[in-house]
Amino acid sequence: MRKSNASLLGKYSDGSYKRKGKKDDAPAIVEYKQLYKGEIKAKTVTEKKVITLEDKIKARTKPEKDPDEKKEQSAQVTIGGVQYLVRSGDAGYDRIMKVGSLADEIYNETKENNPYIATNKTAIMSLFEACDRLISLRAENSALKTELMYYKNKGALEAEKNKPDIKPTPMEELANSASTGLFTKFKKTDDKEQN
Repeated sequence: MRKSNASLLGKYSDGSYKRKGKKDDAPAIVEYKQLYKGEIKAKTVTEKKVITLEDKIKARTKPEKDPDEKKEQSAQVTIGGVQYLVRSGDAGYDRIMKVGSLADEIYNETKENNPYIATNKTAIMSLFEACDRLISLRAENSALKTELMYYKNKGALEAEKNKPDIKPTPMEELANSASTGLFTKFKKTDDKEQN
């Protein structure tokens, strides 16, 4: 014999059907305790928001990587016959490879110039050579900046000297005379009122 749907649904309803032997004062199965002592922000989450077509399209498509989030770049560089895996968060692959090839070049030059020194000393001498080049380039850069500022200021002074005297147009002259005339007229009336 088949049971009716009403009896099956009544068994799972929220209190319209009571089972035999169930105590009314039984504790709930799950208890909720608020451990967070702050403002409940559920209201902002459950508020109905107006969704535009652009928002729907963005929700369907995969979000692109954030431009602010920089991914760490890595490159395998050979310096002095030894391979190194170099990683950097602010330099790209090409920059890492360029720096690695320059370091290899400096290391090999140092090793050729000093063939009988140990590997550690070769590395230290290479570092010394690189620092020397860096200081030289910084000095050259500073001199070029100073020279550039000199020529920039000199050009500005020459432009001011050679600036042609431009006469105002007849409309500008009329506007100036009208505003000057109005100013003197109002000034005279103000002076009379004060006396």
